[in-house]
Amino acid sequence: MEPVIERRVSFRMPFAANVIFHVDDPGKKCSGTLRDLSINSLFMETGDCPQVDSRCTIDIILQGRYSSLKIENVSGTVKRCDDDGVAVCFDERLEWFGVVPLYSQQMNGSAQVT
Repeated sequence: MEPVIERRVSFRMPFAANVIFHVDDPGKKCSGTLRDLSINSLFMETGDCPQVDSRCTIDIILQGRYSSLKIENVSGTVKRCDDDGVAVCFDERLEWFGVVPLYSQQMNGSAQVT
């Protein structure tokens, strides 16, 4: 087996959140759990495997203790699909990426109210 060549240029953050993705196949809606997120892409664990190079729209749901935040309509392309899940490359940089570390701190209990 050939070694995997790492081509990522962006920082990626291990991250758990719910993800819904809509594949440009009429009416096809799948869900999974976000595992890694960067400003340019994500990897989600799912049993649904759309075809590589399929166009899709992603919704990322950040669930808090008392409310949730939904990042909607992130468009991209399926770049990889394997037994673990699906990798999607975004069409544009994820403009809400700055929210992710704050959410992560909150969920880990390290955010402080001043």
